[in-house]
Amino acid sequence: MATEYLRIRKELVGAGDELILLRYLKPMIDEGASWPQHIAEDADVYNKNPSKLSKTAFVIVKTRTEASGKTDGCEYGSWRIMARDKLIKSEETGKLLGFKKILKFCVKKKTTCGSEYKRSWVMEEYRLLNSKQDHVICKIRLLFHTEIGFLLAKHLSYSSDPLPATRSLPAYGYRLPNGGEVDASYLLHLIGYGNEWPSYVTNDVYRMHPTALVDPHQDQLFLRFGLCIFVNRTEGCGYTDGGCDSGRWRIMEGDKPISSIRGESTFGYKRVFKFCQEGDKPKYRYIDPNGESVFLTWIMVEYRLAQEVMKDKVLCVIKLLPR
Repeated sequence: MATEYLRIRKELVGAGDELILLRYLKPMIDEGASWPQHIAEDADVYNKNPSKLSKTAFVIVKTRTEASGKTDGCEYGSWRIMARDKLIKSEETGKLLGFKKILKFCVKKKTTCGSEYKRSWVMEEYRLLNSKQDHVICKIRLLFHTEIGFLLAKHLSYSSDPLPATRSLPAYGYRLPNGGEVDASYLLHLIGYGNEWPSYVTNDVYRMHPTALVDPHQDQLFLRFGLCIFVNRTEGCGYTDGGCDSGRWRIMEGDKPISSIRGESTFGYKRVFKFCQEGDKPKYRYIDPNGESVFLTWIMVEYRLAQEVMKDKVLCVIKLLPR
């Protein structure tokens, strides 16, 4: 059961437009099939804050009415149409299958953010050709602005395929199911790019306040796994002086070798930074089961491969951890 759940979820996340319409929405509408447990039912999804989500969401809007498509009513922000209806056709026959449009969640109170790593919630709404059907499937994701650009470009093309996997870097860290070390696993993300590095990497992470990259109050996945930042490291970009008025990243631990998975050789290196906050900036904390306040510290772990050709390509994982 668990394996089947993960298989369907993986298929949904990477599914093209035609697959979502034919394998999921059409059987539910025309044949009365029950939808997978990955797809929630919510007629009011257009009026809710997507930041409360903890993962990519798939929502079936049952009995979609004129009112359910309105996007006002959320204090945090509202959904606005970015790209209107695109015709979805069968790749094999050319037959018209349905429609798709793209909406973006616009927050009312914007925060300063590094342009390369600014992200927004995006909704892809799918509906069938039958004008009498009143169901839609909404696919809701938190995407980097560069990824949104790719999505819009595809929307304006005739392709119904998903985005190429190489276009999307992992946004979050992860944990191994058995609680084991993840250092070597992070290094694996750096393999295979060579000198081709995605366009939305940044060199500013060492001189930025971490809240310019992530909002801990709104991003549930960050709190669980941390945020991945890919960096073109130069001779000067590892320095942390200047560029941020409210604090500095300081090295806590210097280069530590990371062994390969087989333990035969040095696979790469990591070093650990701590963000030292200045002034009276708000501090993050939570209340433990005993009612005590536990203060949190911004930590950044920098990973790089041992190979000389990849020495300037690094992955930084930023987390909020107990002091």
